[in-house]
Parts: sequence; structure tokens; C-alpha cells
Amino acid sequence: MKKLIMVFAIMALSLLGPSFTSAIDLYPWNNHAGPFTFLFGNEIDSHQQTQRLKKGNLSGYFYIGFTGVVTKDGYRVATHVDCNDMPCTVGWTLDGQPTTAAFLYEVAHDHPVFLVNRQDIPEPGAYAHFHWLGDTPIPGEYVDGYLLQLTAVDTFCFIHHMAGDATSKQTCRDNGGVAVNPGMDIATHLNIVTSSPY
Repeated sequence: MKKLIMVFAIMALSLLGPSFTSAIDLYPWNNHAGPFTFLFGNEIDSHQQTQRLKKGNLSGYFYIGFTGVVTKDGYRVATHVDCNDMPCTVGWTLDGQPTTAAFLYEVAHDHPVFLVNRQDIPEPGAYAHFHWLGDTPIPGEYVDGYLLQLTAVDTFCFIHHMAGDATSKQTCRDNGGVAVNPGMDIATHLNIVTSSPY
């Protein structure tokens, strides 16, 4: 309930426009100290802190670092960083449901794409990102992992790769970013499909 109240408060602040909201650090980075001890066993662990709940689902936080650039349309540029090396703050709350998925392919500078059984996508919700456990899978391999639902808690321009190239002379979109506002977010990390021609 406390998390929900915070999200609603941030959403109300966002009505004032992107230049008036600021990062509210819901939970400072503490390198997976209890109770947020869950690890995926790969690079995502450098910018997530979650806990596994009794039913096996996940609850936690997904972190970003700000680059210092503000886009032409007023969004602060953010990206994922290694929170052990750089300052970071919560960008999203994270909820996860366990499932399996088949790794299909990966295009440079984008998320790996996974095939998920439509009936395994939790409803209601906005579970749009699958993240695997352990090493990066090979194409066609079914792996265990979690479908993640992200709820943004701040306003920012998210650029997943090459955020350092962003400039204040361009809009968030023209910089290759996604304008994020408080609330459900499926655009920044969408990487699932429910059918494949392969």
C-alpha cells in the first residue's frame, strides 16, 4: 500500500510537467543486502534489487543513473548503470512472475527477444519484459526466468545504450530515447512475442 501511495503522489507531481519532477529515491542501492537478496545471475544484477516472495514472485526496484543532459523537450537523460560504480536511483518498481521462455534472437543495442506462451502472461498487468536466470541463452533454448512488470516512479528520457551521446539540442525521441512518465511502462524494456515464424 505504501508503494502504491508513493506512485500516485509521483503521478500527481508529473502533471506539473517533466521539468518539475525530480528523482525520489524509494530505496537506496545497497548491493542486494537483505531483504532484497534475489539475483538473476547476470548483468541485470548491477541495477536491480528484488526479493522473492512466498509464492515465488518478485518485488523490488530497477535503477537508473542520470547523465546530466536534459533534452530539448525537458526530460533528464537516464540509463542503466552499474550501481556499485556510479550513483543510481530507482527508476521503476519491479514485479516479477516466474515462467519459461524460448530465446529467439538479439539485435545490437536492443533487448534479447523471447517467445512466451500467451497463457503464461499474468492478467491483469503489464508484464512486457522477460529476463532469464544465469548465463545468456542460445537461440532456440528454453530458459527459466521472470516476466517483469515495470512501474515508473519518475520522469526521464530512458536511453538503453549510448546515453552518453545524447544532446540537449534534440528531443528525447530524436536522441533515441523513450520519454518515461510515472505509471505502467511497457515501452522501455519490451522484449516478448507470443508467436514466431521459426
